[in-house]
Amino acid sequence: MERLERISRVNLLPLSISGLVLVWLLGLILFVVYMTFVPGLPMEPGFTLSHWRNIFRPYVLQEVIPNTAIVGVGSVLVALFFGCPLAWILNRTAIPFRDTFVTLMAISVVVPGFVKAMGWMMLLNERIGLINKALAGLLGWESVPLGVNNLYGTAWLMGLMLTPTLFFLISGPIRALDPAFEEAASVARANRWQTVLRISLPLIWPGILGGAIYIFMTAISIFEVPALLGGMGGQMPVLATELFYEIHPPSQTALEIKYGAAGVYGALMAAPSFIGMYFYYRGLRQARRYEVITGKGYRPRLMDAGRFRALALGFVVLYLVLAVALPMLVLVWASLLPYLQLPSPEAFSKLSLSNYRKFLPAMGGAVVIRNTALLMASVAISVIVLSFMVSWVVVRTRYRLRFAMDGVVLLSHAIPSLAFAFALFVVGLMLSRWFPAFSLSDGLGIIVVAHVLHRLAYGTRITNAALLQVHHELEECARVCGARTFSTMWRVVIPLVRPSLVFAGLWTALLSFSEVSMALFLTSTNNKVLSVGIWSLWATGYGGIAAAAAVVVVTIMSLLVFVALALSGGRITLPQMVAPHVGR
Repeated sequence: MERLERISRVNLLPLSISGLVLVWLLGLILFVVYMTFVPGLPMEPGFTLSHWRNIFRPYVLQEVIPNTAIVGVGSVLVALFFGCPLAWILNRTAIPFRDTFVTLMAISVVVPGFVKAMGWMMLLNERIGLINKALAGLLGWESVPLGVNNLYGTAWLMGLMLTPTLFFLISGPIRALDPAFEEAASVARANRWQTVLRISLPLIWPGILGGAIYIFMTAISIFEVPALLGGMGGQMPVLATELFYEIHPPSQTALEIKYGAAGVYGALMAAPSFIGMYFYYRGLRQARRYEVITGKGYRPRLMDAGRFRALALGFVVLYLVLAVALPMLVLVWASLLPYLQLPSPEAFSKLSLSNYRKFLPAMGGAVVIRNTALLMASVAISVIVLSFMVSWVVVRTRYRLRFAMDGVVLLSHAIPSLAFAFALFVVGLMLSRWFPAFSLSDGLGIIVVAHVLHRLAYGTRITNAALLQVHHELEECARVCGARTFSTMWRVVIPLVRPSLVFAGLWTALLSFSEVSMALFLTSTNNKVLSVGIWSLWATGYGGIAAAAAVVVVTIMSLLVFVALALSGGRITLPQMVAPHVGR
């Protein structure tokens, strides 16, 4: 009895912190649902179903929902077209510069999507696109009807943007394939394509399915790309843009803020995510069908691409050019000019660094850099600490509700980031009304809280896996020696899982650095960060200055990625750490 009481006391701290996190998560999720039935602000009298009835308007049924489906499905198709071959080429074939290409894929993950959208708009836009102008000049036409400012262009761009995520999600299953299966197929006189289609592909199917579900969930919740390509005024409505513009109307004359309607759009965005998670977990129930038995004889072996080596290498280079090189090159070019124009002797004579000198004062000065640094540090530290505590309860205790707690944390991944931002925005607004001296919505703290809650599911996937690799007998030995829970964590467990924690913290900081949707939704005068500053410059017509700021941001993030890779041993050994989790 005394031993049981001691065990319950030593786990009190992580259990208390985990409980507080779960209360916040469940509270915000239920709050979004509650808001859909409120005529105005929370705690005001009244109950209405009008927000849900508005779903059946022709505008929503015939435009918003179909547009969202086109963008989501199109993004998945583009990501699968590039991601699956890339994962196979870079993990199973012996092509030159494999590690360099994997590093470049990792860097492309953290390049903000709206920055890539800016680059593609400068390349393919009926009015200002450099490719359009060049083709029109060659063909003698007034204009060329090419552009990305439509639904299919949005799906194309988001598919390119999300391809690295799919790549890292399915790289793990591909690396785990035992070459013995392929050797057995060759003995049975199966050619290479038959082996891939009938043996390898069925074994990695759960990973592909999970990756496709995650890509769809992510694509329909992204606001900045469809908003940017749609003119930032709701001209290309999807669920994410409708949610944002219900709270932040694009027109200054639109004074009515529809909180309930925004909550409904948030719930509609979450519905496909829950459906996708259901099918994914249903697939996991049949996991034994996809198990690969390996032992001491297991030796991962790279395939010789043979005469397809040049084709494989060209495919990898093609993707990197389309996803990163082209948009970044045009941004560098635009950042050196007073206005966007085709390369010419006259244009080269106008090259200067004036936009680089202007971007920081134009965004608000050094306070923007300070806010960004504080955001990155606060989110990284908070996610590491809270994820470790939650994982300690889930992995290291025998509480009956521990798996339910892990499920609730994972459930937050199905909630779109804008829905978290919306809930926190309304909570902050209500707190400021009840306590005028307390203004949550004007400080950086509200953005930090939104990021932490949204990244917890990702953090706990890493800490769960890390703690599972540490044998529990080490902690038992520490307790026999009289060490308390905190001492055991700090001196025994944390040193063993430090590489995972450091890598997770750095990657979480980078994701917070590049994220714009939540920061833009919750921005105010005092909490502007770099991503919002770049967005504001582009929205107000300062394209050259915005391009200069984007180039600086991408350069800094690339250097941070190299630091993260160096701390993880110089290469990415666990691809699931780079891309946010799917399910397990």
